[in-house]
Amino acid sequence: MKYQINNLDELHTWTSNLMNALEQKSEATIITLQGEVGVGKTTLTQSIGQLLGITESITSPTFVIQKEYTIDNHSWIKKMIHIDAYRLEKKEDLEYLGLKEIIADPNNLILIEWPEMVQGIDIPKPIHLGLSINDDHSRTIIKTTM
Repeated sequence: MKYQINNLDELHTWTSNLMNALEQKSEATIITLQGEVGVGKTTLTQSIGQLLGITESITSPTFVIQKEYTIDNHSWIKKMIHIDAYRLEKKEDLEYLGLKEIIADPNNLILIEWPEMVQGIDIPKPIHLGLSINDDHSRTIIKTTM
């Protein structure tokens, strides 16, 4: 499905609808975020974090690769894990960080920026969000479920 987002209020409404549609599964819920630098991957993650009640600053984990946030006010999401794979060279780098273990927990919401950097990694049924910037500076989000 294709969506046009014109401002931060629309992004927040869109992420709210996305989160309301999520259902707990037997493994973690995984959202991959693909798009050029500056397209809004981290901004989208911040919007999700705000909806989950995260009060600490959410920044791109480009240099630390992975950040975890505890969730206290959601019925089944207990941890949001934000991964930035941009600096990784191969899928084994992400596996080394314990991806299998965090995927195994159905109470985890995992957001992976730059999933193309770790192609071939076994990610069970992710929600894939492709983001792009339009000429009028709005954003297009293309959502697919793998």
